[in-house]
Amino acid sequence: MTDSKRSKTALLPQQDMPDNKTIEVTVIVDFSSHAQPSIEKRVTLPEKSTAFDALSASVPVVTSRKFGMDHFVEQIVGIRNDFATDRGWYFEVNGYRSNVPAERYLLKDGDLIKWLYLLAP
Repeated sequence: MTDSKRSKTALLPQQDMPDNKTIEVTVIVDFSSHAQPSIEKRVTLPEKSTAFDALSASVPVVTSRKFGMDHFVEQIVGIRNDFATDRGWYFEVNGYRSNVPAERYLLKDGDLIKWLYLLAP
């Protein structure tokens, strides 16, 4: 290897190097009124993952583009939102309901994400 090739390799900017940092979170899906047991999974995700990323890494999810979101959660494990009866999926992180969409809620290592099928608040 020549000196010019060696210096080019050594001068790579920091952002060009792979960043393999990960976080581990717990996802719980609580079906509430449905006769289905809750699901709990620990998942490892890349740092800067969202609540939606954690959900989709844990269970089958159906989404649509709706209400200004690219991934509005329509259905989790076959249980669909039911707007006629005002029931649907909501999520909370560490016991607090979010006012940010799941696709935009950035997670931290150790977060507990709970999805609940409930009457609208």
